[in-house]
Amino acid sequence: MNRNFEWDELTVSAENSFTTRRIAEDLCVDLYIARDHEGAFCVLIQHSEDLRKLFLKHRVDLRAIHLDYRHLETGKSTFILLLKLNNDQLLDYFDQFIWFVLQGLKHCKKEKDFVGGILAKLKIWKNFLSSSREGKLTEEQIRGLLAEMYLLDQLLDQFPHDYEKILHGWYGPQRLQHDFLYKDLAIEVKSVSSTDKRYIRISSLSQLDSTVSRLLLSVYAVIRSPENIKEKFNLNTLSQRIIAKLCFHERDIFERKLIECNYIPDSFYDDYNYIIRPINNYEVKGDFPRLHSGLIPLGILNVTYDLDLNIIDSYKSESFFSDVGNAL
Repeated sequence: MNRNFEWDELTVSAENSFTTRRIAEDLCVDLYIARDHEGAFCVLIQHSEDLRKLFLKHRVDLRAIHLDYRHLETGKSTFILLLKLNNDQLLDYFDQFIWFVLQGLKHCKKEKDFVGGILAKLKIWKNFLSSSREGKLTEEQIRGLLAEMYLLDQLLDQFPHDYEKILHGWYGPQRLQHDFLYKDLAIEVKSVSSTDKRYIRISSLSQLDSTVSRLLLSVYAVIRSPENIKEKFNLNTLSQRIIAKLCFHERDIFERKLIECNYIPDSFYDDYNYIIRPINNYEVKGDFPRLHSGLIPLGILNVTYDLDLNIIDSYKSESFFSDVGNAL
């Protein structure tokens, strides 16, 4: 994994001190990567406002990271939030986490917002580290997440005054019955790996069965991109495109959803570039071809099947975005 910061250039410090290297100098705080006298890798967030109450209120207990808050006796008001990595084997993830934090907090104007944002994102990272799926997404998972994020990006463009509703209604990361849910309308998102592929895989009975009034099916082609194509996406570029549209609070919602997908920005994903093309939107209604629990004999617990896109043209939705807008 390619690291974002020069950790290898940090030497072990003298006792009771740190070897430091400043990063991201245009922030409202002074941020350093560091190494202490025990050889542990650290991040120091230096600031002038006393935020101990904020730290005590929102501190996170992590096995992987030791947190501390210090007042430096320097003759002026200087405080430090210390993040100390307890396990060097997690340095690659720690490096990615710091980069992830900077992307979300680099526009903060107040020290309190930055320090509070760090603590909030540590809670998200705690969930990531505790996941049994910790690691990189498979290519199939990458394509599926890109399709969901592409639709999310479209919804944000269509409804600029409803960002928070749109983000909260994205349930794909939680792997519930449907990927998006807005009042009485649900959306299931599917991806195919070629524009010539004319079927989609339905992986459970519940995907095309719904307890809400209306169910829409949105299908995208997510195709590996040649190197010379400009209009291409990977998880890193698409997530940053979305983040750029969001305010501070909305970014927190979105980034938490990404962690629930077991994704954090990582240079690993820079090599997985795709062209994304909408195929069609459909409404699952009436005699739409699907299996549901009422058709399955007792004793069969789950079913996976392929749905032929050629035979569902009559179910195309011509009012997809207006229907979603009415449900927000």
